[in-house]
Amino acid sequence: MFWLAWKTLYHEKGRFFVTVVGIVFSTILVLTEVGIYLGMMRSATDIIRHNDADIWIASKNIQSFDFANTFPESRKNRVESLADVLWAEPLVLTWGFLKLANGGQEQVQIVGFNPDKGIGAPWSMIAGRASDVKGGRYMILDKTSEKRLGSLKPDSLWELSQSRFRLVGVSQDIRSFTTAPVLFMSYAQAQDLPIGWVKPGVTSYILAKLKDRTKKDDVVGSLRTLLRDNDVMTSEEFVMRTVRYWTIQTGIGMSFFLTALLGLMIGGAIVGQTIYANTVQHMKEYGTLKAMGAKNEEIYKTIFSQALISAVAGYALGTAVMLMSRHSIEAAGVPLYLSPLLIAGVFIIISASCLSSAYFSVRKIKTLDPVMVFRG
Repeated sequence: MFWLAWKTLYHEKGRFFVTVVGIVFSTILVLTEVGIYLGMMRSATDIIRHNDADIWIASKNIQSFDFANTFPESRKNRVESLADVLWAEPLVLTWGFLKLANGGQEQVQIVGFNPDKGIGAPWSMIAGRASDVKGGRYMILDKTSEKRLGSLKPDSLWELSQSRFRLVGVSQDIRSFTTAPVLFMSYAQAQDLPIGWVKPGVTSYILAKLKDRTKKDDVVGSLRTLLRDNDVMTSEEFVMRTVRYWTIQTGIGMSFFLTALLGLMIGGAIVGQTIYANTVQHMKEYGTLKAMGAKNEEIYKTIFSQALISAVAGYALGTAVMLMSRHSIEAAGVPLYLSPLLIAGVFIIISASCLSSAYFSVRKIKTLDPVMVFRG
C-alpha cells in the first residue's frame, strides 16, 4: 500500500509539488515562531539559569527578572543565618544610558555582581575575564550588542550615566528579553551609579546556595517566614514566573501560538485538499480494488501513506532551509532556539496535522460502493 501511495503521488507531480511547497512553508513558519519564542524565553531567563544558586530572594510581588525593585542588603545576614545555607550573595539589576561614539545614547541593562565570587558574572567570555571588573570603573559588554553600540574594543573608554568606564571584557551570546544590551560591572560600582533607586545599602536580589538541595522546600518555607517583605523562590520557580509573565501577561506567547497554529492549518489544508482531489480522481481505481477484495483498512493505509510521504518530504526540506538560515537569523540579532528535540516534536505535530487532514478522503472511501463506480 505504501508503494501504491507513492505511485499515486508521483503520477500527479504537479499536485505533489504544491503539497510539498505548502508543507515547507508551514514547517518554516512553525519552526520560526516556536524557535524565536523559545529563544526569547531563554534570553529572559539566562542569568537565572546560569547561576549556581538554588534560591532567589527578590522584592515583593516581582513579575519577572527584568523588573526588580530594591530592598535592604542587610537581609543577606538573615539568609546566611540558616544552617542549611552554604552561601548568600547579593546581585544588582538596574538600567543606565551608554553614550555612543556618534553622540547618541543607548539604554543598557546593568548587572552588578561580586567579582570575587563570580555569582551573576557573565558565563561566556571571548575577551578578558569576568573578574577584571574588580577594583574600579570597569565593565563588560556582550558581542551581540555591537550592531547597536558599535565596535567593542577591549580597553576602550565609554560614558555610562555620566561616568567614565573602561571596557575590560566582551561576553558572548548573553541577551536580555527587552533587547537592551547587557552590561556587567562590579556590585560596588553598580551601587555607586547616579541613577536614583540603586545606592549603597540596597540590592535587587539575594542568591543563596544550599548545602543539601533536598532540603530546598524546607529552606524556602523558613525564608518566607523570615523575610515576609520579600518573594522567596527556587531558581526553577523564578524561571517559570518570568516565562509566565512574558508569555501570558504581555500576550506575546499568544501571538506566537496563533501564528504557529496558522502555519499548521495552512499545511494541513493543502495536504487535505490535494489528497482529497487525488482520491476523487481515482475513485474508479479504488472501486476496482474494493471489488477485487481489498478491505477499506488497506485503502485507508494508502491514503494515510500519501499524507505521511508529503509530510516527510515537506518537513525535511523546510527543516533544511531553517538550519541553513539559522546563522543569518541569529546574526540579525534574533534569538532562535532549534534543538533536536524541538525539531522532532514539531515533526510529530505537523505529521499529525497532515494525517488528520486525510480524514475526509477516508470518509469518501468508506462510503464508496464499487458497484456504483462501475455503473457510473
